[in-house]
Amino acid sequence: MRALLIVLLIAMLAGCSFKRTAEEAYQEGKYLESIDLIALDIEEKGQAKLNADDLTRFSQLVSNVMAFYENQLLSADRTDYSSRIASYEALLTMKTRLSDRFYSQQVYFFNNKYQIKTLRQLIAEEYYLYGNSINATDGQSYLLKATLYRKGMEQYKYKDIEALYSKTNTKYRQVAAQENYQQGKAFAEAKLYKEASKSFVDAADIYAPLGNYKDSRELAAIYDKKYRLAEAQDFYQKAIDMQKYANTYSEYRQIAKNYADAAEIYRPYGEYKQASKLAKQYQEKGTIKIYCPANSFSQLIEKSINEEYVRFVTNPNIANVMINVTEKRRYKNLDEQPTMRAMSENIVIRTIQQTNAEGLVESKDIYKTYYFNVQTKVQANKLELSTQFTVSGGYIYNQINNITKSSSMTKYVYSGDVPNKYRNYTSGSYSSQQTLLNSAREEQNRFINDELLDLIPILARL
Repeated sequence: MRALLIVLLIAMLAGCSFKRTAEEAYQEGKYLESIDLIALDIEEKGQAKLNADDLTRFSQLVSNVMAFYENQLLSADRTDYSSRIASYEALLTMKTRLSDRFYSQQVYFFNNKYQIKTLRQLIAEEYYLYGNSINATDGQSYLLKATLYRKGMEQYKYKDIEALYSKTNTKYRQVAAQENYQQGKAFAEAKLYKEASKSFVDAADIYAPLGNYKDSRELAAIYDKKYRLAEAQDFYQKAIDMQKYANTYSEYRQIAKNYADAAEIYRPYGEYKQASKLAKQYQEKGTIKIYCPANSFSQLIEKSINEEYVRFVTNPNIANVMINVTEKRRYKNLDEQPTMRAMSENIVIRTIQQTNAEGLVESKDIYKTYYFNVQTKVQANKLELSTQFTVSGGYIYNQINNITKSSSMTKYVYSGDVPNKYRNYTSGSYSSQQTLLNSAREEQNRFINDELLDLIPILARL
């Protein structure tokens, strides 16, 4: 539990250390973000915990950002409407963020200077002048002019901006509808029926709030039908041409797709010849029927080959391809007969002090001979798993995979007068037959999956 708390604390500290500051945003030129970040800091700290340094930092940053946008306004050309609008909108965003808060009075120099209504009026005025500055001559310029009036109107109903928007928007719809109508006729003459239909639709849609624009809807339908008929004829003819030489499942599926495309593109106007029926016939002709003998591998095969052009069947006589996976297992117990080996060892059991012939005292080791036995018992086994992956019918393939798993453990047991330094011990490890089989099965499944993955693109090309 203590370790978990330490980890959580470190994570929290790390999160805090990477917290973005208002000053960082300001240095990067992201002034509105800096205002939002410092406001968040003040709000998180709360009114009761604010100190003089917090308030100085807050007011200074607001003053700096306000000065930046005011300088932008002073330096901008009077006809640079986009720049002036951006500056006023930034000041409006600041005003909205900093007003009606517990700290609003701390930046009174900003909040008292700017009012939301006044800023909206100034923005609307810029949009008004911007719109008036555009000499519209075509649909695109009329749309821009109308859009500017609309944006200004959304801020403040400045002078006659509503009337100008209504008039300009109407003119845009009239001019743009006429342009698209004429473009539609040009496309029709060039036999670009799809483009012609779209142009007539655009003309009708643009003019729709004012009513119906000439016969644009009728012409859109006429050329849409011509376009779809031409496309359907093209797909249908491709299918017919392929039928002359097709002899593979993939080619039959392509024929089916061409018929299906012909049917689909003409569908709004009904059935095109017998395209839908022919698509189903050739889709069936292009379907590869696969037979797998029912065994422990059949489900894996069916799950792995999950393609729309494949169908598994239970009758081998109607199958195009047969996939069969079989296995052979052989298990051997390799235990050896225990062996016994006699051992002996002289070991110092104590050391005595004695006087030699010269009268000197010397140390003498006393030895004991230990006679003991060590029994060695080997327990071992081996499992061999052979897997055969066979494909026949429309594709011939055969692959055999052999897997061998084994284990061995040796026990050493001492008996008799055994010195203290010897202890019974075991080396290696022994696995049961089932454990060896489970390990072999993992490799076997990888082998089968790899073979099936390699087989799928081959089936697609048959």
